[in-house]
Amino acid sequence: MYIAIAIAAALLGADRVLKYLSRTGKLRLESKYLRLTHLENRGFFLGLGQKHEKLLRWLPMGVWLLAAVCLLPELGKRVFSAQLGILLVLLGGLSNQFDRLRRGSVTDYLQFPHRKAKKRALVWNLADFMLIGGVVLTVAGLVKELIKK
Repeated sequence: MYIAIAIAAALLGADRVLKYLSRTGKLRLESKYLRLTHLENRGFFLGLGQKHEKLLRWLPMGVWLLAAVCLLPELGKRVFSAQLGILLVLLGGLSNQFDRLRRGSVTDYLQFPHRKAKKRALVWNLADFMLIGGVVLTVAGLVKELIKK
């Protein structure tokens, strides 16, 4: 379990540093496959819900707290992939929620250029990938546990 904690904590730290560098203008890169940029997202995924600022500041915190209360006591009972997945979901959510509470928006900085304009417009952060990857790892770990039984 300590390895999962170390990996998730390192990714959380990397996300916080990259967000800071993005906000200060020190994170810039333009290549064919990756663009490091800066965007403040006042909504959720794809900027949805921007008109509901108070709801967006506090509702995710409630969801995060509920998830933490439900998932953390189960952490030691799970296989490694589920442990890592749970920690990635919780810490990725925490990083984005910290931004929302402190700044009123989430700092995004990763963009993957693509020929289609719609895909090119998406800007992400490492915490977003922690959330997505965490869900996948958690489900994979739980499926693995079910198969073993």
